[in-house]
Amino acid sequence: MDELQLISRQEPGQISIDNFPELKSVLTAMLSRYQGMVYTESMLPAAKADKTELSRLRTEIDNRRKEIKRAYLAPYNDFEAQVKELLAMVDAPLSEVKTFLSEMEAREKEAKRQEIETYFFQNCAALGALAGQVLNSPAFFDSKWLNKSTAAKTWKTAVDSKITAAARDLQSIQAAAGPHAGAMTAKYLENLTTDGLAAYRSQLAAVAAVESGAPAAPVSADRRQGTMTLRLTGSGEELAQAMEVLTMLGMDCEILDDDRPQPMPERTAPDFDSFVCFDLETSGTYGAANGDAPAEITEIGAVRVVNGEITETFSQLVNPGRKILPRISRITGITDAMVSDQPDVETALRSFADFVGDSILVGHNIKSSDLYYIDRTAKRAGIRLENPFFDTYRFARTLKEAQGWENVKLEYLSEALGIDQPAAHRAWCDAQANAVLYGKLKALAQ
Repeated sequence: MDELQLISRQEPGQISIDNFPELKSVLTAMLSRYQGMVYTESMLPAAKADKTELSRLRTEIDNRRKEIKRAYLAPYNDFEAQVKELLAMVDAPLSEVKTFLSEMEAREKEAKRQEIETYFFQNCAALGALAGQVLNSPAFFDSKWLNKSTAAKTWKTAVDSKITAAARDLQSIQAAAGPHAGAMTAKYLENLTTDGLAAYRSQLAAVAAVESGAPAAPVSADRRQGTMTLRLTGSGEELAQAMEVLTMLGMDCEILDDDRPQPMPERTAPDFDSFVCFDLETSGTYGAANGDAPAEITEIGAVRVVNGEITETFSQLVNPGRKILPRISRITGITDAMVSDQPDVETALRSFADFVGDSILVGHNIKSSDLYYIDRTAKRAGIRLENPFFDTYRFARTLKEAQGWENVKLEYLSEALGIDQPAAHRAWCDAQANAVLYGKLKALAQ
């Protein structure tokens, strides 16, 4: 190795040992004597000498590697130093610009937050004295509302929806919580959901009993003492609130029948692939007790599904012949002006009936809502709709526990199952989303 030099060549993007085969051949010959070598205690001096020689040889080769590396990298190191100097010159003003833009973006978001809060306080009368606490709940404000891509209509609809839901929930808590209303309200404001409040109320009652020295209620494997059938009459929202109150009281509730006219036979199994999926939007009503007329249809949306594929759509705004409640307009985006020149309810339903033909009707929560409006309007229009129907809401309830769903509302299931719903609360959009939901529910049930 003393006579043999490692000859290398460096070019941009390439470095090589020109005499690599020769060096490898010489090293193979030199190191051949170590093959099969077995050292013994008597060979200790020879082993030390071999270590010295092999270490020297290795150091010589590695030093050459380091020498070549330094020579090869020297131009790049000089180049990198110059580039870093240039970048530093640009970074100084760039940092200032970024800081300015970041501050402006923060100001814009803060201005939008103030706009949202102002809108909230303009429309939060239903929340009463608890409005501020609802707004400050960690579960109320959605950071997506501050994005530039989020339109005012979108966040206003979301704010209205949360106000309505919170007002209903808080009213239910006041009706059901009794002496524990304050604690349960505080618990609710943590995440703005009634889930778990029934169990929390039971805990509060148990603690209060212990503190008062009252004997604890007897515990049995089945705490139900019997059943009672109640007949509740009211709007859909009122009935839903009644169910929430009963649930918070710790009662097990089962809807046996909503007692509304249902001329159509119900299908209970998703064992078909062709159907018409539909959804309605309505005007809302303040109720007969407040001197208001019944709610009427404001939009019908439907899609025809053949062998699992959407093949045709139906979308019709409807003149309900009455004012649309402002709250409903904010949720759906449908205004009195939009429906003023549209067909009346009976005419629109006749067109819908022609579209449906003899198809199976599929919808979400239609048994307790949409079919009521369909049947009532059909009678006024002098037509009969006797198509079988399938309610995805009712079927989803049978899968809720196994799937771990929090609820079976269409918006929740769409998000949970990855279903696109770009314009929720518009009939055409909800119908399309529900058609996809039917297919996913069918797959889950198999």
